[in-house]
Amino acid sequence: MKLKIDEAIGSLDYRDLVDLHEDIREGGNSIRSIVEQKIVEKEKEQGKFCAICQSDIDPHSTTNYTILLGPEGLRRKASFCAIDCLKYFITSMENRRDRISEKMHKNNNNVCAGEIDE
Repeated sequence: MKLKIDEAIGSLDYRDLVDLHEDIREGGNSIRSIVEQKIVEKEKEQGKFCAICQSDIDPHSTTNYTILLGPEGLRRKASFCAIDCLKYFITSMENRRDRISEKMHKNNNNVCAGEIDE
């Protein structure tokens, strides 16, 4: 069950709330460490299955591929069981980019055409 921050804080007893408050006043090093550790755990979980075919990823295999996606701070990890799944992913991303580009170009042409007619 996923808890919201306020629900998680609401579930703390008085002593834990006081400790948390003290930690925050002193710079939040303990809570920062806990959050960073959870992020590392979640990132490891992301690499357990192939992003395309959902097969299990053997962490010791040399045929696995992992890429990092997204801007700094919002990075996501995608793992692939073989080169064909990685190629499929890249091709899909390229096709998606091309469709978005075509749609934007078409919308820009419609706007420009509308401005000329006025």
